[in-house]
Amino acid sequence: MTPGKGVFENRPTCSLIESKGWDTLENWNTLIDLDHPINDSSDLVSALAYLGITPQQIKVVILTHLHPDHIGHKDLFPNAIFMYHKDERLSFYFKNNQTIELAGDVIYELSNDGRPQHVDYVPDLRKLGNRMYIRHCPGHTKGSLSIFACIDGLVHAFVGGIFLNREYFDRWQAPGMSWEQERIYEHMTFIKGNADIIVPGHGAPFLI
Repeated sequence: MTPGKGVFENRPTCSLIESKGWDTLENWNTLIDLDHPINDSSDLVSALAYLGITPQQIKVVILTHLHPDHIGHKDLFPNAIFMYHKDERLSFYFKNNQTIELAGDVIYELSNDGRPQHVDYVPDLRKLGNRMYIRHCPGHTKGSLSIFACIDGLVHAFVGGIFLNREYFDRWQAPGMSWEQERIYEHMTFIKGNADIIVPGHGAPFLI
């Protein structure tokens, strides 16, 4: 996907976060975004298997937004809770799943008893520990989210449709075909000022 030449391949980025629960040695496995529904679901299963994880071991799926290309193959994850913002238009797609609908910014504890806690402040992202900061970033869609985690001392930002890939960041260009494109620029600025590594919606992670 390029700002100048359009879309050649729009497969989304799917990220796995592993952490330990409070009272168990079992990993608490969280996915951020899923695959495009037109792709073979075996690719996603194989990628997880390479990391020693089955779809049944995924506890939570956090969705940066509910565009169809980010929510494919949800039925691979029968034990997962799906988390997204309440303002997303395609929430009916998850009517038969366990869900948590967010109403603003939250701190989310990555553990077996973690529940998102709504906050009205920006936490110290380098002191998140076993938590994530999930920030409401309307623009690409009305309910778009960006997710921040501190991994090995580096703040990672999982940004969905805010930056589609490195080229959009380098050209400082918001994606087209958005709900309210101009609002995306304020989120771009926040991410640039607070993250060390950006995981874009459709490309490889990159250091900034």
